[in-house]
Amino acid sequence: MSTLSVDTIQGQTTAANVKMPAGHVVQTVQYLRRGLNSASSTLVNVQTSSFVDVMSKAIVTKFANSLIFVKMNCVYYETQSGQSARSTVKILRNSTEINADLYGAYNAYNIMGNYLVSMLDTPSAAAGTTLTYKLQAKRQAGSGQCYWGYGDGSGGSSASIVLMEIAQ
Repeated sequence: MSTLSVDTIQGQTTAANVKMPAGHVVQTVQYLRRGLNSASSTLVNVQTSSFVDVMSKAIVTKFANSLIFVKMNCVYYETQSGQSARSTVKILRNSTEINADLYGAYNAYNIMGNYLVSMLDTPSAAAGTTLTYKLQAKRQAGSGQCYWGYGDGSGGSSASIVLMEIAQ
């Protein structure tokens, strides 16, 4: 057995005087839409050239100037023959765009694709600030129906957002 001894641990202090060293995960929150069996449960049908909300999740910061690790996952699917799933995608923190993909979803008809993004955000927020992270999509081209978070009578796909506050 080993013994670890330290004089002090440097880091931010909570109201309860608990220290968090820089780089440590302070908290984790998750939005999870589980894959469903025998349910028509698509999150959203993107068929316009205007951005629509696909999914979102909020986190309330415990420390000032923390980083937020953002991970999103969502299946998309084109159901109209002769069309391809082509959606422009953006990630928002509150109303600020923090990431965008012109071809976030680009797939042939009748083939499911998976949109994945992992990123580290630097919101420079005070402790106690509510930050809402959102995935939005719009039709990039064509006239089909691109379903995000696809589900039909045979089953459905999972969709998720994971947010981790990281002390600095």
